[in-house]
Amino acid sequence: MKDNKKQLILNAAIKVFAHKGYQYATIEAIARKAGVSKGLIHFYFENKLDLLLSVILHFSLTLNELNEQKLADCSDPVEQLKTVFKMIQEIMCCDRENLYWGHILKEGLPGSSNVKSKSLKQKLKEIDRANLYLQKTIDDIVVRGQGQGSIDPALSPPVIRQILGGSSQMLYSGLIMQLHKKRDMGYNEDDVHHAMDMLIEKFRPRTHHSE
Repeated sequence: MKDNKKQLILNAAIKVFAHKGYQYATIEAIARKAGVSKGLIHFYFENKLDLLLSVILHFSLTLNELNEQKLADCSDPVEQLKTVFKMIQEIMCCDRENLYWGHILKEGLPGSSNVKSKSLKQKLKEIDRANLYLQKTIDDIVVRGQGQGSIDPALSPPVIRQILGGSSQMLYSGLIMQLHKKRDMGYNEDDVHHAMDMLIEKFRPRTHHSE
């Protein structure tokens, strides 16, 4: 975002939402963290929900943009899948001591019926479009890989996407639990990266594994 003040507010909102959760986060706390007035926050954002939606939209758009850049340098579909999930991990774990994004994304989004503002409904649609774009990116990679013979065609692209997405989500949730000493999961960020790479390799055809 070109507006430095707006970005400053969003950065503060990421930290406050991550530490307090959406329910207990306040505009006052975000203003203090950003070092700005509440009035300035309301100049850019309607309310706390607008801030949350803006933060999640920022994550989704950033991920899609980075994927486009990175995938252009890679032609093998299996390696492209690794790249996509590596990008997700790099953004999720960009602050290893806090894992801000992991905290925020596990909160989930409100249903559209609970959003009354027309502009916020539009922002929800933008998030949905960004998420669908990511899903299509993964599905297209799988389709291309199956067509080239580098990905096993036994499962449909959406099923493969769900397996990879669900696995990564569970692994990141474990990192968050471990960070807050709620439970020792017995693995770290590097283990997550290696686990996802190994899982993706399993979708190569069996003839490839046996070579």
